[in-house]
Amino acid sequence: MTEPVLERAAAPSGARLRAASAILGATALIAVLTALIVLARAGGDTATAWPVTWELQNSDNGVLFQYVHDMLTGRTLDWSFSPQVYVFPEVPMSVLAYVLAGGSVQAYFVFVAAINNAALFLGLYLLVRLLHPSERQATWLARAGIAMLPLLILPLLGTSWLQSYHLAPTYYFGMYLLVIAAPSFYLVSSTRSRVLLGAAIVLTAASNPLALVFCVPPLILVLLVRSVRHGFRSTRRAAAVSGILLLTALAVRVVFFSRLQGTSPLNYIDLDAFLGRLGDLEPHFALMVADTTTRIVLTVGALCAVACLVFAIVGAVRYLRADRSAVPTDRALVGLYFGLVPLAGLSATAALLITHYLYAWLVLIGPMVFVLLAVPRRWVPRVAPIGAGVLLVTGMVTGAVSGVAGSGDYLTARSAETQCLDENLPAGVELGYSTFSDARRLSLTSERPFRLIQITADAQPSYWLTNRTYAKTEGGQFFYINDHGDEAAISTAVITGLFGNPDSSFGCGPGQTVLVYSEPSKLAAIKTFYNENPGT
Repeated sequence: MTEPVLERAAAPSGARLRAASAILGATALIAVLTALIVLARAGGDTATAWPVTWELQNSDNGVLFQYVHDMLTGRTLDWSFSPQVYVFPEVPMSVLAYVLAGGSVQAYFVFVAAINNAALFLGLYLLVRLLHPSERQATWLARAGIAMLPLLILPLLGTSWLQSYHLAPTYYFGMYLLVIAAPSFYLVSSTRSRVLLGAAIVLTAASNPLALVFCVPPLILVLLVRSVRHGFRSTRRAAAVSGILLLTALAVRVVFFSRLQGTSPLNYIDLDAFLGRLGDLEPHFALMVADTTTRIVLTVGALCAVACLVFAIVGAVRYLRADRSAVPTDRALVGLYFGLVPLAGLSATAALLITHYLYAWLVLIGPMVFVLLAVPRRWVPRVAPIGAGVLLVTGMVTGAVSGVAGSGDYLTARSAETQCLDENLPAGVELGYSTFSDARRLSLTSERPFRLIQITADAQPSYWLTNRTYAKTEGGQFFYINDHGDEAAISTAVITGLFGNPDSSFGCGPGQTVLVYSEPSKLAAIKTFYNENPGT
């Protein structure tokens, strides 16, 4: 009597195990493909080697690597970030990447990219599963894979950093994941799932307030459309829950995260700064479209953004004109939400005077993902293999195989400036000062290793995206003066005026000078100056 019962009990368990194995396998495949793409570009042509020219050479990218290093080595954590404070999901993901990389910054970027794309894939899988509950798991996995195609192919092209923002640790990844995953909160039926998703949304919104600029306007319009169609009562609960989530996120931000922000998000709302950022848009995009491949990608992205808006308008009209006896379909509302995100979000940044080219991913890259999410069921069996073929051909055309084979040098890559400092700094000299844009790009790959505390051009402490403890408790022995950096060089006249002439110096290239101090009285003066200076 018991055997058939046991068999029936085991069957659902076996099915769940197979389903979980399929999800895990697909996610692992996405992660491995992403890692190979990063290595392919790292070992490929210099013009598209963004892991070297951007990940390693942009001090913004190394922030969380340095944060996790401080955390795991027991250093006091008195960090100041930007309005984006990275607490969730970026910090947990960076901890995992750091551990997997064994503390290697080069490998860390590879693992971050793999983890990011794996998380996006899981977010897309959950969404399509909730949107299409009657379909088979294989179709859900195929749908999520199809939507992931731009997030794999574009970094493989590697002709613009914008195409790889979603693979970086600090370029608004939490915002991208929140925009994609947020509709799932309103679709899940399990209380536990809704609580978990709600907590994730609260933490992500509190960490990445810019996400709300892209999420909230479409959400408000979706609720408005549903209210017109079915009355206010039909959206009252969703509106109340959304309000609770927003208020909770605000409370978490103010109570727990405010100490971490380098400046308030409200400080970005400034007309003069807004006009200056608008002025930066034209030369920035002019530089990108000078490359033919990037021009094609951005054109396709812009067309997809417009298509999303058209889809949203048509979808809203059809939704409002539907037979009154028809059952409300949240699937149509999710389509409306994604259709509005790119251009409604962009309009919201303009209304708040915060438009910036760094926010363009959701306007030009995200729409490609949103369009592919809408692939009809009958097309999925054809689109999936075609997409896989396009990815394979792109890899072959861009030299992915030879790139991966030649990526070994990336894992030990150091810039010429870092090599110069490693080789020429006197024995025992391991702590110095530089600008923000030079600090991490030079020090994180050092083999000595040396560290750099960031300061401003007029030699004041700079607490933007750094651990305040460095300047407040330690004293450096050298200054790196770079006349060709991404910001104004540190003034040699100010340094010598404050601390006297250096005891020695050397150059690392034209306009790149290292001032070294060794006399005890000068070192004491340097330490006292920075330990007691409140900084900016």
